[in-house]
Amino acid sequence: MKKIFVILCAALVIAGCSMNKKTYTINGVLPDNSYDGKWVYMVDYSKEAPLDSALVTDGKFTFTGQPDIYNYIRLDLDRKLYANVIREAGEIQVDLSNPLSVVGTPLNDKKTAYSKELRDFYESARESGENHDTLHARFYSLNEAHFLPNTDNALGVFVFLSWYYDLSPEKVDSLYAIMGDSIKANPMVVRVIEANEHQKQTAVGKMFIDFTIEHGNLDGSAASFSDYIGKGKYVLVDFWAAWCGPCLAETPVIAEVYAKHKGDKFDVLGIAVWDKREKTLEAIKKHHIVWPQIIDAEEIPTKLYGINGIPQIMLFGPDGTILARDLRDDALKAKVAEVLK
Repeated sequence: MKKIFVILCAALVIAGCSMNKKTYTINGVLPDNSYDGKWVYMVDYSKEAPLDSALVTDGKFTFTGQPDIYNYIRLDLDRKLYANVIREAGEIQVDLSNPLSVVGTPLNDKKTAYSKELRDFYESARESGENHDTLHARFYSLNEAHFLPNTDNALGVFVFLSWYYDLSPEKVDSLYAIMGDSIKANPMVVRVIEANEHQKQTAVGKMFIDFTIEHGNLDGSAASFSDYIGKGKYVLVDFWAAWCGPCLAETPVIAEVYAKHKGDKFDVLGIAVWDKREKTLEAIKKHHIVWPQIIDAEEIPTKLYGINGIPQIMLFGPDGTILARDLRDDALKAKVAEVLK
């Protein structure tokens, strides 16, 4: 009897511990009741896959659950209304019509404050007239102030993923060195670090890395990067996509450079990534893109070259050496003119 009593007490203690385990509750609201009957999805950023869903009723929805080490998620309704949320224990409030409304727990309050600072930075940067170096220094200081106190939590992940694209590969390495294990294990961070390694392998001064796209030519035949690179010409390579506004904004610049310099010493190559073949072909026709193209490339070249965002415009030397990365606008024109002197 005593043994049974002890076992029963132990079971009650375990059950009590389980019931007292911290949970999160996300209380969401929408602008009006027109969204009733629709589903809000909780999306795992690391896999772009739904983790949970909640039905909208009377303009409201609720999620509950237990935090884990991958706490940074997105709430999404029809890919039009969304908010980034840290699944932290406590009551979290979200207005899905306002991505900067997420409050209620310590890390979410800090994340929203950081996001507002980012918004204010970008707005001021457009109007300030400051040079690139000054803006870079301000952006660096803003992110550093929020990252250093959060090197082992989901807010650190959020800041790092908002910041890394503006950093050199060496600086990304230095931030990685001070991250806690929970950040290092995050799949999104893992992908950034892998891309960073590829960036170092394809930095200025390195030789090009070849790849082949099965249906990469416009006629559907296979195309290789080495069909164009390392053939005795300087080649400006534009990694782009039809849906990418900044990519299309560079098209007139590239067209000007191509018209001015094409010939025995210089060529341009477009590589369409992350897009459907038919969309690429439509954009080529619509925007009068006349230089050679490799299409249907998807993620193959972007992984090899550590490209996290497009447009990415690179210049290759006659022997295939990488001469420049991240070329845009006047800097692009100047670099091409410089090497063709």
